Amino acid sequence: MPKIKQGSPVIPESHLDIMQGFQATVSTLRHQDGLISTTPVSFDWDGEFVRFSTLKSRVKYQNLLVNPLITMCIICPNDFTRYIEIRGVAEMSDDPDGQFNRALFQRLTGLDEFPYDAENAQRVTVKIIPQQISTPLLYGGQLASAPK
Repeated sequence: MPKIKQGSPVIPESHLDIMQGFQATVSTLRHQDGLISTTPVSFDWDGEFVRFSTLKSRVKYQNLLVNPLITMCIICPNDFTRYIEIRGVAEMSDDPDGQFNRALFQRLTGLDEFPYDAENAQRVTVKIIPQQISTPLLYGGQLASAPK
């Protein structure tokens, strides 16, 4: 298992608005061949940790069982030149009744139930323990101020 650095990095105040979004991409290392696998996820942030839900039948779950290294990239919805990259280690916990997934779905849609899982679906909550957080501004912000 990868060594976890002491002292968790934090998201700078200048980028906290991006964390109010709900869509990100997650990259893991494929357990079959070590190639990078990237998928979109909906996420929740509690001010310290990012979490998302996945099924045990998904490739990303299998990947994280073999190698818990994970990267999440969250792009600002209003300015594609601003983003947050969180690199770290995934910590997974069973979510047998899908409570976290339902809460996330409710926050995103306003609906109380998540009717899309198969009857015997097994869910986990993935928490990212950050080792590095990057918040670069593409092209030094020149594109953000360019006429649209």
